[in-house]
Amino acid sequence: MKSNPEFRKTSLYLLIATLLMLPFLGGCRTGKDPDDDRVRPSPATPPPAQISFENGEVILTMDEQAQKRVGIEVRALGGSSNRPQADMPATVLSVQDLASFRNSYVSSASQIEKNRVDIDVARKQYARAKSLFDSDQNISAKVLESAEGNLRALETEERAAEQQLSLQGSMAEQQWGSVVAKWAMDGSPELDRVLSTREVLIQVTFSFDQNYAAPKTILVEVPGRTRTEATLISAFPRVDPRIQGRSFLYFAPAQPDFTPGVNLVSHFAVGNSTRGVVVPSAAVVWSEGKAWAYLQTNARQFSRRAVPTDSPVEAGYFVAAGFSASDKVVTRGAQSLLSEEAVLEGYGGGGGDEN
Repeated sequence: MKSNPEFRKTSLYLLIATLLMLPFLGGCRTGKDPDDDRVRPSPATPPPAQISFENGEVILTMDEQAQKRVGIEVRALGGSSNRPQADMPATVLSVQDLASFRNSYVSSASQIEKNRVDIDVARKQYARAKSLFDSDQNISAKVLESAEGNLRALETEERAAEQQLSLQGSMAEQQWGSVVAKWAMDGSPELDRVLSTREVLIQVTFSFDQNYAAPKTILVEVPGRTRTEATLISAFPRVDPRIQGRSFLYFAPAQPDFTPGVNLVSHFAVGNSTRGVVVPSAAVVWSEGKAWAYLQTNARQFSRRAVPTDSPVEAGYFVAAGFSASDKVVTRGAQSLLSEEAVLEGYGGGGGDEN
């Protein structure tokens, strides 16, 4: 029986097609991509802090664990009001010549007291000698004249010493004003605090075109470092060679930066009050010569914002724009955030994208 050639040809085609489909059918059966056998890396853990930029502000993102590690604390600003402030130059004064005056004054006053004692003794001696001479007792006219001469000489010395003491007092008034001169002459507790460097004397100068009355209290500072409140003593007779104007003398608690000759800036309120917020000193950090504060924008993000320092107040800086009463600022750990930001910038942003 002969086989049909067409049948054999058809069977051959079916066998080849079946062999070609076997790998495809095997893949469908397993449903597995051969690449699935490769080891896949685990998802990357995001860094604890990242830096980015938005609307010109630095945005620092930090997880809650990292915030606890650096001790972050925040506080709402709350509303406040403040009057516009005038800024005047001020200088910490040396009190060395005031101490010298006090020593000289005490020495002169002591000499006058000694002269008065000597005069009292000499007056009694003269009175006794005159009484004896007038009663024709055994005393010569020469002895009487000597006693009288000694009395007159002592009285002359006392008058000269009193004039010298008065002149010293007048010179002190010309140098320091009547109030401080009286402190020095009386040896008052105020003088003791100044000479013992517990307090300092500060000259504040108003230019002639500023007609403000000298306020009883002002704020004085080394910009960006130390601030304290100063209290008015009196008008000050000296002139600041840098500025032609009216000078006033203030005293303030001693501060490490308040050494003689240091230039300060004084601030005091003028005009009508305005509404705003006070950014507390604890929230302010300094970088690139500017003051900054970190605002908490959400639980994990902080925005660094510039703080105007032209209106310092006792608790910090009064700001009329750029901050709102509902803003929360970092009051503890702000310096740590600034350091973290610097580290992240050094490492290319810590994984954050710059917008």
